[in-house]
Amino acid sequence: MKVGYLGPEGTNSEEASRLYRKKLEGKVDLMPFSTFHDVLSAVNRGRINEAIVPIENSIEGTIGIVTDMLVKDVDLKIRQELVVPIYHYLMARKGVSLRGIRDVVSNPQILDQCKDFLRKKLPKAKLHLAYSSAEAAKQAATSLDPFLAAIGTAASAKLYDLKIVAAKINVRENKTRFVVLAKTDHPRTGKDKTSIVFSTAKDRPGALHDILAEIAIRNINLTKIESRPSKKALGDYYFFADMQGHRQDEVIADALFEIKRKASFLKLLGSYPRV
Repeated sequence: MKVGYLGPEGTNSEEASRLYRKKLEGKVDLMPFSTFHDVLSAVNRGRINEAIVPIENSIEGTIGIVTDMLVKDVDLKIRQELVVPIYHYLMARKGVSLRGIRDVVSNPQILDQCKDFLRKKLPKAKLHLAYSSAEAAKQAATSLDPFLAAIGTAASAKLYDLKIVAAKINVRENKTRFVVLAKTDHPRTGKDKTSIVFSTAKDRPGALHDILAEIAIRNINLTKIESRPSKKALGDYYFFADMQGHRQDEVIADALFEIKRKASFLKLLGSYPRV
């Protein structure tokens, strides 16, 4: 079995894929891909069996490129979800102390999430941007400047033989929701979640209410709803919704049938065990 993830090695995506692999039986090969488009397309074309990608972060919000591709570019279903705590680590070459660090490199999101630590502990350090936290760790390990530090995962520190100077320097609790995407979703377990995306027939008062009423009148717990621009016209939106239950549950199936009648577009993104 082949499972793809957003690379390179040493990222939180690799860590999530390794956690997922522990749940699987048999031989599982983890394959890194350079972009979201590459990894989702690989599953869609059958080059790999599944992909695990981040879809939502407790600080940064929804990963828009993933949800957009699920709507328009691929025919994939959510098969599993994992919620992974995200911790950031300050790392440098062995022998470098916190006081000796002059420059820090990481991706923009991580630098922002660690800004309180950086302002307090390294107020004079220059900040530099990298494509990923793993790339930042590689720069710290190979730079001509021995006092360049990086912020990334504990796995990336190990991968590039760096010393962790300070651990868990996040500004606040940080969790990322990862989803496993495949050609089919998960069989019913009795403790499930169903994800859909839809758009209203036209922009009129009560259009969204009429659709959500089909969920409310059946006493279905709507756990999330979010709008995203359709990118077809200004003011035109897709609505992403998560609800408790499996598409094979009679009450969920009835609600989806009525939503399909009222919506101009409806796509089932999958039913899967909820965590």
